[in-house]
Amino acid sequence: MARKETPKDPEKVTRILAAATHEFAVHGYTAAKTDQIAVVAQVSKGLIFHYYGSKQQLYFQTVVAATERIKTEVNPQAFKTPADLVTLVVRSTKYKAEFGRQHPDEMRLMINAYGNVDKLPVKIQGELRELYAQSLQVSQVLIGKVIERLPLRPGVDRETVIQLIMGVYQQIFAEFQAHMAVNPDAETMLDAQWIVDRAKQYMAILENGFVQPE
Repeated sequence: MARKETPKDPEKVTRILAAATHEFAVHGYTAAKTDQIAVVAQVSKGLIFHYYGSKQQLYFQTVVAATERIKTEVNPQAFKTPADLVTLVVRSTKYKAEFGRQHPDEMRLMINAYGNVDKLPVKIQGELRELYAQSLQVSQVLIGKVIERLPLRPGVDRETVIQLIMGVYQQIFAEFQAHMAVNPDAETMLDAQWIVDRAKQYMAILENGFVQPE
């Protein structure tokens, strides 16, 4: 017979996730202390492990909570279909930067989680990559709507263009991770502005080509 999961106290869950988000954002996964999280959350350390099973799962759930928060709190205008790919990048950055100003712990947590994913335990790496893939699906839908508005050249397949752009997104993410490997202290979107500028350049080249018209 399967063991029933013990119901979680919503107020305690809220306190634990808030305390864990701050602790992981400030100290990173390795240096963060579950003892300190328990003190700030005003719960026992045992309760934290009873609810989440391990430090790894607590960390992952803080990233999940931060991801869900940015989805629900980012201005709905961010999801309006822009006129072109560059505008999509600029608008997305603008609203994420505003979210980061209002919720610095959540933004710092996500930047470091995704930027330093290779330094985390293997199990978390897989879970975070799956979470990132889900976020990319949202981006892919928006990109598809942008492409529908653009006058593609004859013979150019819409789905192929979308997959090409998604490949560029993966390249941007790889560059971000490589940068974070040697600059692990990024905390805000301003620290990542260089990758935003790179993304804008990539999107402009994709839309306009790189060969000078004769």
